[in-house]
Amino acid sequence: MRNRHKFTFIICCAVIDMIAMIFGTMLFLKIAAVEKVGLNVLFLDKMIPITILSWLFSVTYFKLYRVDVLFSLEEFFGNSWRAFFTQRILWYIYIYLFQDNILYFFGSRANLFQLSFLLFYFLISRILFALITGNIKRWVVKRYTVAIWGFNKTSIELASHLETHSYFIHFMGILNENSSENYTTNEEFSLALSDAIINASENNVNELYIVSKPDLISDLNYFFELGDKHCMRLKFVPDFSLISKKHFSSSHLDNFHVIKPRFEPLQNAYNRLVKRIFDLVFSSLVIVLILSWLYPLLAFLIKRQSKGPVLFKQMRTGKKNEPFCCYKFRSMYINVGDESQQAKKGDDRVTPIGKFLRRTSLDEFPQFFNVFMGNMSVVGPRPHMIKHTSDYNDHINNFMVRHFVKPGITGLAQVSGLRGETKTVNDMIRRVNKDIEYVQRWSLIADIKICFWTVIVTLKGDKNAF
Repeated sequence: MRNRHKFTFIICCAVIDMIAMIFGTMLFLKIAAVEKVGLNVLFLDKMIPITILSWLFSVTYFKLYRVDVLFSLEEFFGNSWRAFFTQRILWYIYIYLFQDNILYFFGSRANLFQLSFLLFYFLISRILFALITGNIKRWVVKRYTVAIWGFNKTSIELASHLETHSYFIHFMGILNENSSENYTTNEEFSLALSDAIINASENNVNELYIVSKPDLISDLNYFFELGDKHCMRLKFVPDFSLISKKHFSSSHLDNFHVIKPRFEPLQNAYNRLVKRIFDLVFSSLVIVLILSWLYPLLAFLIKRQSKGPVLFKQMRTGKKNEPFCCYKFRSMYINVGDESQQAKKGDDRVTPIGKFLRRTSLDEFPQFFNVFMGNMSVVGPRPHMIKHTSDYNDHINNFMVRHFVKPGITGLAQVSGLRGETKTVNDMIRRVNKDIEYVQRWSLIADIKICFWTVIVTLKGDKNAF
């Protein structure tokens, strides 16, 4: 893809969006002046700067104009509306701080006209954007020509990707897709590839992807030099389709190409810092605002119904397979049965107050102390007893992947209906798959959504909570 065309398009989108946001604010000010909405001078002076700053914050946070987002229509449309509503929220917060008559302001013609204009703009502009990106190939002069050499599973997937994202390029396809040759020696492969590079150059190919098994190429530098000689960029894509059916994640460590079995956002130090700050803020608020009065109340009820400690402490498996002491409000009678046995529906070990605690998930609240101390996170895979970790690890190959991150009070598996007792290995496999999906797709927004859905599921009542 041609960076010049891409970045010109991106800059145009960003500038037009900013102009629309500023025009919306100017429209608001003009109508407010006619309508004589009571606005103080400080409020008026700062409205356009606040509009610009709040919009810049929103588009930066949702990475709206990043290349991979902008040319993925579904993601771009979703992030556009997320950025828009975030900007509106920030703008209204500013109004709340500096405007006295809030109800009158929100019902004013100035506010309604501005909001209507912006909604109309975003709806029409995104429809036009889809139409433009669908026809942009026809308008680009001297398109950059790209082709693939090598016919295999990897090259087919690469061809599909290039065809889908070929807004600014002319993709010629796989040059040797009709060839039935099967190269048995490095010499045969080298001669065929050399001829392919020369033929591609004669057909004005600007960039050629070479997709093949690494062991067929004996001297990669020779082919790069041959491509340079014909003023053509060569890119080598190793084909691992014969040795693995999975999609790898790759990165670079200086000059070393590193292949990983999966992408993990929380391996990034910045992401870990963001998650830790979220955990500290969230757990501090719960401890101060809820546990400060809930703890003594529940402690009194637990003590009154059965002898024993208020808190149930149990060693569970944490991040990096390291054990930690997990806290819960005690919901069972002490010294009754095996502690490593999972609770079942109608379990007679559960106290009357314990049934309420487990059904409403209040028994998990002391784990916010674990979160504050750094043993757990608000959101993550649920921690298991050490014995269960050992047992399931023997039956599920990727079970320990869920321990690459801190365990959580709630998680993707829990809000997906996979909470509670795991009667079979298949039940645990489904839960593990959701946990791994969380590890691979973590984001702060995902954590907030899971917290929100946890509240909804708890209020509705979870049939697996017992």
